[in-house]
Amino acid sequence: MMRLSYKGPFGVRFPIVEPDPGHTKLRLVREGLEAIERITTPIAAVAVIGPYRSGKSFLLNQLLSLSCNEGFGVGHMRDTKTKGIWIWGTPIELDIDGGKTSVFYLDTEGFESIGKSNVYDDRIFSLATILSSVLIYNLPETIREADISRLSFAVEIAEEFYGRSNSN
Repeated sequence: MMRLSYKGPFGVRFPIVEPDPGHTKLRLVREGLEAIERITTPIAAVAVIGPYRSGKSFLLNQLLSLSCNEGFGVGHMRDTKTKGIWIWGTPIELDIDGGKTSVFYLDTEGFESIGKSNVYDDRIFSLATILSSVLIYNLPETIREADISRLSFAVEIAEEFYGRSNSN
């Protein structure tokens, strides 16, 4: 397993995108980006998205074999614990197609929490979709029409992004 050298302890979560105080805009977190820039192998990101209080952080902790006290913060109240997009500080290094790839896990702020606009939710969703190599849509219950719309939107974003990246 490869370790990052960034300001702070290893094996912790840290933000790469944070909301402004009004929860209307997102800003990049320099320390998080600097940690990622130091990686010399190809990078793949696994992002978990979904409604707030649906178990996204818990799922990521299970994937990383970490307890809720060690890994991504798990909230026990109605308020969301994760604000913006967070990354686990130590990537998992895998052999993919004969080369090393550093796999990061991204935890995202949940949709539909109290006091946020749909535009803010769409921004988190879109950014997570573009950043991820694998996108996990975590649902606590049955699929709703809003979920199908979001997933359709994710496909449109991916097709547009993929089309633009192949035309260069």
